[in-house]
Amino acid sequence: MQHDIQSILFSFDSEEEENSGSLAPHGDQPAWDLGQEYDSFDDRRFITDLAQVKSLALEIESLEPVIAPVLERAEALRPEEEKELLASVRLMLVLSLDCGTLFSNLAVFANCVASVNGSDTKAKESRGILASVGARLEKAESVLDLLLARGSASFVESVISSQEGRAHAFRIRQLRKYKNRLLPLAEEKVVATLVPDGLKAWSTLYDAIASTAKCLLKTKEGEKAIGMAEAASLWRDSKPFIREAAWRAQSETFALHEESLAAILNSIAGWRLAEYELRSKKETVHFLDAALAQNRMSRKTLDAMLSVVAEAREIGREALQLQARLMGVPKLACWDILAPCPELPGRIAGSAQAQYSFVDGLALVQNAYGRVHKEMEDFVLEMRDKKRIEARILPTKRPGAYCTRFAKSRTSWVFQTYRGSLADVSTLAHELGHAYHGKLLRDLPLPETRYPMALAETASTFAETALGDYLEITATDTQSRMEIAWSDAQDAATFLINIPARFAFEKRYYELRSEKPLGAAALSELMRATWEEYYGDSLCEYDSGFWRSKLHFYMSGNSFYNFPYTFGYLFSLGVYARRQTLGSDFHTAYTALLRDTGRMETEELAAKHLDVDLTASDFWRASIGVVRAKVDRFAGLVSAIGR
Repeated sequence: MQHDIQSILFSFDSEEEENSGSLAPHGDQPAWDLGQEYDSFDDRRFITDLAQVKSLALEIESLEPVIAPVLERAEALRPEEEKELLASVRLMLVLSLDCGTLFSNLAVFANCVASVNGSDTKAKESRGILASVGARLEKAESVLDLLLARGSASFVESVISSQEGRAHAFRIRQLRKYKNRLLPLAEEKVVATLVPDGLKAWSTLYDAIASTAKCLLKTKEGEKAIGMAEAASLWRDSKPFIREAAWRAQSETFALHEESLAAILNSIAGWRLAEYELRSKKETVHFLDAALAQNRMSRKTLDAMLSVVAEAREIGREALQLQARLMGVPKLACWDILAPCPELPGRIAGSAQAQYSFVDGLALVQNAYGRVHKEMEDFVLEMRDKKRIEARILPTKRPGAYCTRFAKSRTSWVFQTYRGSLADVSTLAHELGHAYHGKLLRDLPLPETRYPMALAETASTFAETALGDYLEITATDTQSRMEIAWSDAQDAATFLINIPARFAFEKRYYELRSEKPLGAAALSELMRATWEEYYGDSLCEYDSGFWRSKLHFYMSGNSFYNFPYTFGYLFSLGVYARRQTLGSDFHTAYTALLRDTGRMETEELAAKHLDVDLTASDFWRASIGVVRAKVDRFAGLVSAIGR
């Protein structure tokens, strides 16, 4: 069971979500109604659930003395001992599932409240309480994990075949696969005890800095103090001077904290490296192994994908160069890589960028989903009517967008800041894709609904692709078609250059960090060199401070929160391509694939539902071919208007 609050979210990159601050806010952005779960932290339901979690934790802890004494000889227990243990294990599985359901519900609520208001003191307090409770649960359940990992094959099969253990079958088999990485019980308990005020505390400190810091936006229109999230939203402004000013304002503010941020990053990485060393007693644990295990994929799959992506890097650079041509500049700057599509010749000079009210944007997503299947279209309306979308513009909101799920009601909820650009509509489609994925899993046992990030991006990126296709089909003018192609070009640059660059930076950083901590200047130089390697001469200025502003580097629950995005992008393109060949049978096949994401390894899922080998290059090259076609289409449009 995973109690880390951050791991409960399926977060989407913040730079993909935010949009032009110059667009006039609309008054129709919906607020979600969290009262369906809890009205507040003082709600009797919240208080009761928290008390129940603590009570269940006590019951789980009471079973430890039954299991702990036999751990050292778990592989060679007598039949009568196994029979006695089986009853305790079955009970602990029930208690763990009940406790985990309530814990997850409480943690999601606390995170949702904190996302809307980063200054909410009760949310901060509750998250701290839950972090401590989570650590306690990790300690209590570690004894069961060790038994299931080390027990005899016959005993474990008897657990899995029981009514209580059936839902945990995949997780138990994963435990056994990685059993050599487990520590002795006493050491597992020590690690779990220290995490809340160690690893997680550093991540919380970064959140506090990023959510409360202010930056000064300086433009010819004047000066204005704004939050970091608002500054990030201005990277999509149609005016170049606003984009640059916002980027510089945020960069300067983060630079003021760079020594603290470097200390945080070094402490998070140092913690992980120390833990991996502890877990290397039976087999060496590489710093990539945890991320690969979390994403349920092999190193062969990762290497195969990255190798093909490296071959395709020029496609991403070409996309950036085409964007520069359309903008009428020699090269893009780092603050331009999220810019909206510029106005084409023939439009009224200075005319506003296309804006979509939330109602209109949601209708676009609904129609795009409807072209795939009626059930998907109906789901969009359900999310609207049930008030499970938070899209307001608020000064205290955290940046980015995500989809999360409440474990008790098994409902999905979407968070974003909606300002009205096409990028916001795309983000809405993306997050509703996550939500639809969650809906398809509602009737499955809860342990089988916990899918890895790499597969999480399948449904979301699929939804974005469906929206793009719908917009292309319904486009009535060159500007509309260009905006769609522009978005495709941005995706090519993001997933073939930016995300791989993040992975390369983090990998190189961990290699260096294993020898010594890196100061702020060294981190900036490493980031600059990485951007130069990946972006080449496609940009006129690199973002050497990107390591300071990218939240994903500071998340305690996930390391290497980068390569799964490129995986999801390319994997979803491969899934989407099946629409034409399967026709009316596609939705059934698509649903079957998504329903298996929480109970299969990535390679197994692809082999079963797509009949492909992810460790080979063929599948990845086929998906790159789709990206190549999209960039070629963009090039044709750019050339057609004489740019």
